[in-house]
Amino acid sequence: MKITTHTIVAALFTGLGIGILVIASAGHGRAQNKVQPSALIADEKEFAAKTDVACRAVPAAAPVAAVKPAPPAPPADVGAPFIIKDTDNDSPGTNIVTRIVTITAEVGGAPPIALQWKVDKGGGFVDIPGATNATFRIGNAQVPDSGLYSLFATNSLGGTSTTPVPLIVTEGED
Repeated sequence: MKITTHTIVAALFTGLGIGILVIASAGHGRAQNKVQPSALIADEKEFAAKTDVACRAVPAAAPVAAVKPAPPAPPADVGAPFIIKDTDNDSPGTNIVTRIVTITAEVGGAPPIALQWKVDKGGGFVDIPGATNATFRIGNAQVPDSGLYSLFATNSLGGTSTTPVPLIVTEGED
């Protein structure tokens, strides 16, 4: 292949890295010698030794910016309480009396964090006495246990509550 003044040849070689080599003719209208083909060329000196033309290496194009992953959740001990895992009820929406029901949630934030499960049975949320852990369990569900359940978390920097989940308890059979 002959290369003229206005002809540029770009070659991409792989090895330890990627480089782009550009070869151009030296003068107007003068033909250059042929470039000897090579599968892999380790460096510029080896390339110059395998060709009859003066070459200069051109740096490879800047790498394409990678898509950034979502930022990690804040550390569990920073700031006002925040929800790590929203309210989850392990039972079906409607429960038969005597069923065991477990409701869980997980929050983070700067300690100490006060946890309090609350229930709304139609008159607004009220505290459930003694329900101050991330898990609330009803060992023998009864019709009066029906309502919306939510975990409220507070510390000196603020507070939050989980999404209320409904619990319906009815008389009947499974």
